[in-house]
Amino acid sequence: MIAGPFESHTLNGRRFTCDAEDDAKWKLGGKNNEVKPNGDGTSRVVQSRKVDSIEGISLVIDFDNGDDEFLQDLKNSGKMFDYSGTANDGAVFAGSVQIVGDIELSFKEGTATVSLQGKIEKQGI
Repeated sequence: MIAGPFESHTLNGRRFTCDAEDDAKWKLGGKNNEVKPNGDGTSRVVQSRKVDSIEGISLVIDFDNGDDEFLQDLKNSGKMFDYSGTANDGAVFAGSVQIVGDIELSFKEGTATVSLQGKIEKQGI
């Protein structure tokens, strides 16, 4: 994959372009390892599952189109929704996600920063 920002993200059928300086971070799901001490001085590994996430997505939004309300409604639904994102090299990431954390709106930049968690897989180019 060529480094650079995403080109666009589609959330529940609505396509958003990205800020050209977007620095979204994909965190792979799978297992989380935690090393815990035993009473005799040895250690053990405890594993738990964790979901995939893409954090710090900077979406270009149109307030007149209600993009801000659309994002808030998705979050408020509490239900997973379809997601796809296209990287600048054509790689596509897709899955079922939900918005987590705060939706940060920048009136100056015309952007909304969101983070997504769920099942996200790289589809290829």
